[in-house]
Amino acid sequence: MLPSNLLKARTSKGKVHPVYAPLDPGVINLAERVIEAFDKNIGRKKKHLIEMLKQYEEEDFDYRLIRGLSKLLERRCVFEVESPANPSEVRMVTFEEASRVGVVSLEDRAQTIKKVGNRLNLTPEEVEKALYSDIDEDLILRRFDTLPAETLIRYYNLALTQTLLFKCLRIEFTASDNWKRIFRTIKYLGLMYSVEEEKGGGDHSFRVSVDGPMALFKMTDRYGTLLAKLLPEILASKSWSIKAEILGRDRNRIYLFELRSDDVKDIISDVGREEAPPARLYDSTVEERFAKKFDALNSGWTIKREPEPLPAGRHVLIPDFGFEKHGVKVYLEIVGFWTQEYLERKIGKLNSLVNVDMLAAVDENLACSKLRRMKGPVIYYAKDVPVKPILDHLHMREEEISEGEAELLKSRGELNLKGDIVSVEEIAKEQTVTVDAARQFAENSKPEGYRRIGDYFISEAKLKELADKINSLGEAATFTEAADIIEAERLSNPQQILEALGYTVEWFGLTPEMSRIRRK
Repeated sequence: MLPSNLLKARTSKGKVHPVYAPLDPGVINLAERVIEAFDKNIGRKKKHLIEMLKQYEEEDFDYRLIRGLSKLLERRCVFEVESPANPSEVRMVTFEEASRVGVVSLEDRAQTIKKVGNRLNLTPEEVEKALYSDIDEDLILRRFDTLPAETLIRYYNLALTQTLLFKCLRIEFTASDNWKRIFRTIKYLGLMYSVEEEKGGGDHSFRVSVDGPMALFKMTDRYGTLLAKLLPEILASKSWSIKAEILGRDRNRIYLFELRSDDVKDIISDVGREEAPPARLYDSTVEERFAKKFDALNSGWTIKREPEPLPAGRHVLIPDFGFEKHGVKVYLEIVGFWTQEYLERKIGKLNSLVNVDMLAAVDENLACSKLRRMKGPVIYYAKDVPVKPILDHLHMREEEISEGEAELLKSRGELNLKGDIVSVEEIAKEQTVTVDAARQFAENSKPEGYRRIGDYFISEAKLKELADKINSLGEAATFTEAADIIEAERLSNPQQILEALGYTVEWFGLTPEMSRIRRK
């Protein structure tokens, strides 16, 4: 963005529009001269660059245009201090010495400079040079990343638009494509937004409304800067349209700002567009800390950042997190920036979700009576989103699903098992239910000719075969020898099998070899 005093805009009949720089020969020539001024002053003090630019202003050029172009070019420069000593240290020692002796004449000043030089092992000339070498106009231009004049003009026009939007209450836009990056950027920047599907616009056409910085009560500068970073992503689409409500300087009037890609496609572009934020980056440290804590628990639930958009009436909601296990999906929305109107919209969308398991985490400092109208569970937090209540909810959902599926298995009648050994996992896969549901059903199931031992159904014939093999080991058989026979059948619970066959294990040491098995 540009400083607000460099914003060039016209108002007429309740509308406002930036005064864009055209790509005509005169403006292109001016941009080339401004760029040339930076090129020529590499290695020189910044004050020489400032003097050259002031000359252009005196030639009757638009001073706000020159300063706007210059401000953008300054951000492509590296300025350094050139000094024989630390300027702050030299000033401190000089002022201490001057206040001690009392400088009232040029001779006193010269003596003070000399004493400071002796103290710091500097010549008087070096002291003079160091005193103010870090002030802005004495900085040295070391590097300048140049660019074509036309690109600079498009960059300037983009900056004008961003500066105008810094004073907006709300921005509404639509775009023909690039939605993945747009939504990712909105979420990454932590902007307050709502999304509505465009009727007749195809599968991926949306109308997005984003609250502007003037809609907030605090942190407007930071939020306005974040909003400015969204604009290049919108402009990167093949076609787009923007509509915004701009607060006037006196804050008593609201102007309408409208812009379409067809109107400015030649003079403004997505220059300055940043790299797309990675999918696993978070909107805030609160979200990042929560995700890392959840991942570390290895709960069996997969956590996903920015899951699929969810239809919410006529609108679309993109939750902050999604959790999935065995096809069960639960979502989490963390409320960050908010206003009364934004919260109303958020609650409305959350309550419009149909057949969606949604949790909401809200900073307790933002808590208000409106949140009681939310249909889903609300979790309050002070600093970090607590993991336990979310895990409790996920476990509850697992149990509900398992109980329902277990009842479904029960309604299908007794299990029709095939083979001598059938695991609960195999039953779950065959019946397309969760392992927990298959385990619950197995606890009350007694298929003919089988015994349930742990998570296995084993035929009586197989059990007799195992018993015969173990008996053949003799009275000195160890647990290790018996376990080898059981595990050869790909059974992972030898202790339970031995107990079911009527054996007990006697231990004479800490290793399996120092044991004996015997009949109870």
